[in-house]
Amino acid sequence: MSIPPPAAATDSFRRHHHQMRDMMGRIRDILDVAHVSLDPGAVATILRELFGKFSIHLALEDRLLYPKLRSWPVPHLQAIADRFEVEMGGMKAEFDRYRRTWPGPQAISRDPARFVAETSTVLAALEQRINREDADLYPSFEATACAPAGRITLFGEEPDPRAVPSDEQLTEALGRALRQGGVTPFFQPKFDIFRKRIIGFEALARWSDPHWGAIPPIRFIAIAERTGLVSALGEAMLAASCREAARWSAEGHAASIAVNVSPHQLNQGNGFAAMVSSVLDETGLPPASLELEMTEGVMMEPALRGVIDALTGMGIGIAIDDFGTGYSSLAYLKRFSASTVKIDKSFIDDMPAALDSCILVDAIIRLGHGLGMTVVAEGVETAEQVEALELAGCDLVQGYTIAPALAGPQAFESLVAQDRRLADAV
Repeated sequence: MSIPPPAAATDSFRRHHHQMRDMMGRIRDILDVAHVSLDPGAVATILRELFGKFSIHLALEDRLLYPKLRSWPVPHLQAIADRFEVEMGGMKAEFDRYRRTWPGPQAISRDPARFVAETSTVLAALEQRINREDADLYPSFEATACAPAGRITLFGEEPDPRAVPSDEQLTEALGRALRQGGVTPFFQPKFDIFRKRIIGFEALARWSDPHWGAIPPIRFIAIAERTGLVSALGEAMLAASCREAARWSAEGHAASIAVNVSPHQLNQGNGFAAMVSSVLDETGLPPASLELEMTEGVMMEPALRGVIDALTGMGIGIAIDDFGTGYSSLAYLKRFSASTVKIDKSFIDDMPAALDSCILVDAIIRLGHGLGMTVVAEGVETAEQVEALELAGCDLVQGYTIAPALAGPQAFESLVAQDRRLADAV
């Protein structure tokens, strides 16, 4: 009687390889737009985080997955595990060496073509190793003839073609989703540290395609930017988010809403301002309840000053997103009437253990308060980080330690529950 492979081993390999390929796809999306849509600081920060997660997956494969494969008493699979453990160990060492010599924003800005080429070469080597692993494991599972149908693969009876949609397929599907309302906002709470309550939400785009399943935002947003769909995406998110927030307010549970804005939208000038005004009129959301988030790079563009002034003239708030990863110029903070500054997650990650991160965050908070701005910390993931930010005087925090992004009904329920608790406490 044949012994089937442990389900845990096959499931682990399936999830693990899907996740690694997904991360490689996201890294490639960033590289595709690095020289067009993102400032060098943002590129360096995003890719450093993704490559860090990739390194964790490589370590996971080495420490957990190969031992699971060895637990199946089939000699040739145990031999494959031994060989790949050596090869993957070498790949991880090469990968970590590349990460240690990672170029900073200045190097990326100085020679973006070289940076993209070198990173693409590293990705190609990683993908080749993973493909070789798959190519050797599939026939080995098949040769055991353990399954009832005489066939076992890591990804099911056949590799699922839905798992890796092409950019062309996603572009077509995204256009269809935008026409049919298939891209929806989820809402991540912004929590007032001192008043101990949710005071608003950031709207984040989420898309689950009927055929391809959940598509990572970093991928479909990059595709939207490349294909000209980003304005339609931004308008859809703005309208849906304002509509949701207006409904909450009408039911007695008001909260502000923050919506991200792309450079492509702002470059429409007065047309963009008119669209925002029209959405507010149609939904009935007060302008003071809306905040538009834009990056430092956008704020540095003199040509956009007119449209930003028009938006603030309506009473709409302006937030500087990912502060500290780009230009970080004091001049534009003074020039534009931004009401909020958001500290990038990369500064929060090492708090409170890293003294330099604490000093930088403290300086940003003091600077923001000195200019009369509300300061928000993004990507807050631990109670210790919340405590450190409270001691530093940060106004608001958002991140998984408070709550992940919530669907509209769950976000509304969180407001209702909070207002009920506050009423009971009186």
